[in-house]
Amino acid sequence: MEAVRNSTLVKASVAFWILSTPAHAFGLTDADYDYLTTQNVPRDSSVLRALSPKEQARLHAIIINGASDNDPAAQAKNVADAIAVYEGHQLWEQMHPGRLWDAPTR
Repeated sequence: MEAVRNSTLVKASVAFWILSTPAHAFGLTDADYDYLTTQNVPRDSSVLRALSPKEQARLHAIIINGASDNDPAAQAKNVADAIAVYEGHQLWEQMHPGRLWDAPTR
């Protein structure tokens, strides 16, 4: 009985680890936060704290986009534009409590 309980605990622990590990790959990395800090967007800014996982993934993709590696000004503009859009979404949601900016209207 003890072996079965330990086996179940091990399986549950492994399953939790496997399922939670990919979640970290879709957020912002320390390098992303470092870059954003150089763009005057601190790690603890309200806009970054309120980003959804999908928005974090999109912002991460914009930051690491290889097409703008040779053009830091274009990369900075793309990031600033994305943050402005996210701020707009967040403002809209504050003005419309209980609704999400991208939810279909009824």
